[in-house]
Amino acid sequence: MLIIFDLDDTLIDTSGSVTPFKMQQCLKHLIAEGLRIDDFAKAYEELLAYNASSLKSVEALSKFILKHGLDVSRAGSVFSELTSPLPLDFVVSTTPGAKEILSFLSSSYRLALVTGGHPSFQLDKLKKAGLDSSVFSKIHIPEDSIKRPYYKALAKEFLIPPEEIWVCGDRIQMDLVPAHELGFRTIHMRWGRGKMSVTESWIDHSITTLNELKGIIQ
Repeated sequence: MLIIFDLDDTLIDTSGSVTPFKMQQCLKHLIAEGLRIDDFAKAYEELLAYNASSLKSVEALSKFILKHGLDVSRAGSVFSELTSPLPLDFVVSTTPGAKEILSFLSSSYRLALVTGGHPSFQLDKLKKAGLDSSVFSKIHIPEDSIKRPYYKALAKEFLIPPEEIWVCGDRIQMDLVPAHELGFRTIHMRWGRGKMSVTESWIDHSITTLNELKGIIQ
């Protein structure tokens, strides 16, 4: 059996720990670039609200910039802040039970990590969350977040039939749809942006904590 995990808002609490910090840094960067803000706290809350209703932080930042009359095409350095290195002492929170479930499952099953994003930033978050990367037989980080080719390659490499492969992630379209199309079994992690999605009828399981995986997998 192979269990493929997503990282953000599945194993780590990106929405609760990383994103708020990054949004604050982006706002400071915008102000340094000339954005006139009378109330920093109010503007920050506005930016967080945009993020809560957007599928990606880039979309939220773009909406905020446009609303305040700035030129998005000239804000490249602000967007780069989203994936710039975190402070050395920054601690990334895991979702509840992440370390324990990885340790538990890795003793009996093969695990893999497929997470979209900037490779160095994703690995930095994994490390700062205190997660042991050695529990994963493979780690793939597609920058375009298109996961289907990597799912397919893992099944082929490990010679595991589709019905014995599980994929656990928070984003239905990005994480679970390609898995479902390949005949894999799917687990929707309702955390972060995953709370925004309406669980589809074809999804095998929907969870709010990783501890539920013990009963599901066994």
